[in-house]
Amino acid sequence: MKTVLTILLVILAVIVSGCTSPAPAATPPAASPAPQSVSANTAIPDMTGLWKGTGTGFTTLDDFTDFPMTIFNISKQKGQVFTGRKEYPRTDGKTYYENFSGMVTMNGEIYEVDSVGGFSIGKLTGPNAMELNYLEEGSDTKAIILTLSRQKS
Repeated sequence: MKTVLTILLVILAVIVSGCTSPAPAATPPAASPAPQSVSANTAIPDMTGLWKGTGTGFTTLDDFTDFPMTIFNISKQKGQVFTGRKEYPRTDGKTYYENFSGMVTMNGEIYEVDSVGGFSIGKLTGPNAMELNYLEEGSDTKAIILTLSRQKS
């Protein structure tokens, strides 16, 4: 009986001491790192100048075709927004001209829309090089990939 009483007292002492001790302090969560900007380069890319290049794609009127010379003349830029005029030959032998406006993001993404309802999404691939993916809906649907480089003055 004495042994049973001793065991009960030990168990009771363990229970009581566990119930009266303070709960351990909560560990604070680890601090999140500060958000990083998309690009370490904070300068707005200069888009002005004469950009020439080639393209390949599809148009409803021309079928699958290559465009041996496309010119984008970006004449004005204010901040990230620019404007200019483009020219390109078609398979009918004529050269076509369109005005356009666009914008460039701080990390070199390019968005351009022209006066006939087409638009380009692209990127700077270097300080003097860009790739544009042109789309246009309508009776002469177009999907064209353009590779352009800025011409030295």
